[in-house]
Amino acid sequence: MTPPRPLSPARLAALAAPLLISLTACTGAETPKDTGGGGFDGSADGAADGAADGADGASDGGTSDCETALTFSLSGTLTFDGAPAADGEVSLWSPDGGDPITVGTEPDGSFSLEAPAGDWNLEAGIPSRGCYSFVIEVTGEVCDTLSQDIAMSSDDCVTADKPNLYLYPKSDTPMAVGLSLGARQVVVAADPPLRMGGWRGLAHPDGTFTAAGAQEPSPFLFYEVSLRRDQLAGLQRTEGWCIEAQGTADAAQQMADLLALYDFNAGEQDDFVEAWRIDLPLSRSYVVYPQREVSHLAGLHLRPSLPIDRLWLLVEEGAGCPVLTEPVVEPMRRSGAHGVEWGVVLGDLAR
Repeated sequence: MTPPRPLSPARLAALAAPLLISLTACTGAETPKDTGGGGFDGSADGAADGAADGADGASDGGTSDCETALTFSLSGTLTFDGAPAADGEVSLWSPDGGDPITVGTEPDGSFSLEAPAGDWNLEAGIPSRGCYSFVIEVTGEVCDTLSQDIAMSSDDCVTADKPNLYLYPKSDTPMAVGLSLGARQVVVAADPPLRMGGWRGLAHPDGTFTAAGAQEPSPFLFYEVSLRRDQLAGLQRTEGWCIEAQGTADAAQQMADLLALYDFNAGEQDDFVEAWRIDLPLSRSYVVYPQREVSHLAGLHLRPSLPIDRLWLLVEEGAGCPVLTEPVVEPMRRSGAHGVEWGVVLGDLAR
């Protein structure tokens, strides 16, 4: 398994650009008092007043809550694609592990939280999209007040795109298909719509599926799910192919030709080309890594059971295509009652 790739200097700069940090220690100098004369009093009298105020605070035995709890505070605003993220959340994760400190954002995207002084990783997320991004390392001293604005975008979201599931029973068969996901994953899209985490209906021998309540069959079961960054990093990047393409339609056709190696039929290949000839991000070259084991990314559960062969393609930027081991292709099982599925994960390609 290839470890996660480090972020490029350009990507680091892009992440850091919108993140404006200001730090004010609660033990710092007080704001000068307005004397009522149209300005601030910066004289010795003003300093004496400040000293007297400090003495009064000490005589009251005033120890701030943050000094007692050894904490710092963090506040800011979270935006997503330039708009306030009313349904966002912000978390501080300790490098030493353990549960995060998490708060939700307000309708205007603002957030505020407190944490024990020390080193933290700041993460922002949009739970409804299953979209999370570690943003920056944060160090807070006791009674520090940190201000952090965070700008996220759709480019921060990783999904398994357009998995198409084809079921081929020997005869029309009532069937329930369940979809199970891991922590922090959500279904981004589905057609037919999911009901109670799956589909119920009639599977037909030609691979089409008539969902319960539907008048017409769907050509396949379609869904998209979010992926965590660690799931993306865990995909194999050792075996694959490099593709030089003249546009996205040509690239989609070449990828469909790879599906043919695994015995996807002509109709399934045509569906792939139709899905990706426009939606595939433009690049002069691509590297394609086949993923045969994807149940840990999205589990499928069928009643009655059918053997399912699944293939997802991890597609990434192909410039300077790495030296790869050509995959050993094991064709799908295409006899008897069975099912097949293809899907795509766009790794480092900008949408």
